[in-house]
Amino acid sequence: MRVSLRNLCLLCFLIPIITIIISFVWSANLNLISWCIPNFEGCTSISRVGRYEPVKYFFKPLMFIYAVFLYYFWKKYYEFLSKNKIHLSKFLIFLAYCSILFLVLYIIFLGEGKLYRFFRQVGIFIYIFFTVLTQFFFSIKFKNTLGINIKAKNYLFYYSATVTLLGVLLFPLAISEVEIINNFKNIISWNYFLLTHFYFIILFFILKKTK
Repeated sequence: MRVSLRNLCLLCFLIPIITIIISFVWSANLNLISWCIPNFEGCTSISRVGRYEPVKYFFKPLMFIYAVFLYYFWKKYYEFLSKNKIHLSKFLIFLAYCSILFLVLYIIFLGEGKLYRFFRQVGIFIYIFFTVLTQFFFSIKFKNTLGINIKAKNYLFYYSATVTLLGVLLFPLAISEVEIINNFKNIISWNYFLLTHFYFIILFFILKKTK
């Protein structure tokens, strides 16, 4: 695919965010979900936004497209670091591809009945978990690249490390049956999903001045 790493960063940020926003507005207009500011009120989950007809026929194809671009993003990112003569374990790219696999499983089983609820829940959880880990490990390697501002590289690393640590701290609360406030799990999910995808737009701006 003849798309630069920088443009893939932008696509991997915009496609899921725009898809979810449009799906939320559409679902709310059809009274499939409630109107709210989900990041603060958590009135619905991200999955519920794209679960019902006819919205899922928009949500699922766009998320499949996102998965394709995500594959090429990790591939290009791996190649970019390799060209900078940075040693990379094959395990890192394997981890990245595994995250995409579980994202695809999540998309496939979304809105397909209660029988597949387990696959949806496991799929989205492992996708986020593997994505955050991959971002963190790639950020460590990215610090060794040449021709990029040191402060920018450190910012990406510290951002990724913070998101990873935050995930570790929030995980017990996310799986707990006890909610501190109403819809707390949904609030966590919406905001953590956003934080995870900010990684792409940060890298997009860092790569702005690179050749």
